[in-house]
Amino acid sequence: MTCPSENAGGKPVLQPGDRVVVAGGRGFVGSHIVRALVAFGCEVDVLGPKMDSDLLADVAGQVGSIDVGIDDAAAVRAALARVAPHAVVSCAAYAGSGEGLMRAGESDADRAFGINVDGLRHLLAASREAGVRQVVWTSSTVVYGDAGSYAQERVDESAAKCPLTVYGLTKHLAEEVAEFAVRRDGVAVTALRLPLILGPGLWYRGAAAQLMDLIRAARPGARHGFGFHNEAVDLMHVRDVAAAVLCTLRHPRRLAATYNINGFTAHPQEIAERLQQMVPGFAVDFRAQPPALLFPLVDDRRFRRDTGFSPSLDLSRLLAEMLEGGGPHTP
Repeated sequence: MTCPSENAGGKPVLQPGDRVVVAGGRGFVGSHIVRALVAFGCEVDVLGPKMDSDLLADVAGQVGSIDVGIDDAAAVRAALARVAPHAVVSCAAYAGSGEGLMRAGESDADRAFGINVDGLRHLLAASREAGVRQVVWTSSTVVYGDAGSYAQERVDESAAKCPLTVYGLTKHLAEEVAEFAVRRDGVAVTALRLPLILGPGLWYRGAAAQLMDLIRAARPGARHGFGFHNEAVDLMHVRDVAAAVLCTLRHPRRLAATYNINGFTAHPQEIAERLQQMVPGFAVDFRAQPPALLFPLVDDRRFRRDTGFSPSLDLSRLLAEMLEGGGPHTP
């Protein structure tokens, strides 16, 4: 990963020793962001309720804990006023009991709106009152509609948002909330729209979990049934997401309110074939299935151009790392 770090003015540049609050820092993506910030030398506080699975065991004792929900406005305001962080990161999202972000949104829209939309609103208001200098949060490419509704093969940030799921709707509305905070309050807020994320620590179900099941099943002599569509999919290793967040915090100039980000693009059958090549004797019974909903591929050139960011893991490197053990916090 590359990212310019010299201060040319425009907005605060995160430095080692700065304090950062990470909302949702105990989750899949959040735990990797916490780990990256700790490695960089930041003082990190994790905001959110405790989880059944401890994804931060490897950095125990190196992070603070703020055990309040992002949907509790008064508690969030009091916490940020007390901690007075230089920056806030949010990757908090309602995932239910592990059924996945999109299914959780469909099964309990009230909770999804409460955390994904109002939770971010509370966090931004509390950040403004506490004098926080910048906020970075994770949106999602599910704000877009069905791939077939776009003329372009890849959509950039100017493409219309047409969410077709409750989760996508909450992210669309959260982006509007964040852009309102930028316009009205002048807060430096940047959303990174994530594609499908792979890597160690994924604890909930969904499309990414099916791909992770395939990778984890890759053993000599093993056979794995894999039913999935075979359309191109944007994918990113979770460690590259953390690197993109750190790059955004470290960038010296004020950035746009919203960016698409991506690691690489692959077809699911290509992933299965690559695994069979890398693991002698591993066999995959691939069954092509029509996609229930296919999101468009994204154009992430704006983020790369504005920040100098480039992901470190392509498909081959991601698979090699996962086959070797997955990296920090392998469940």
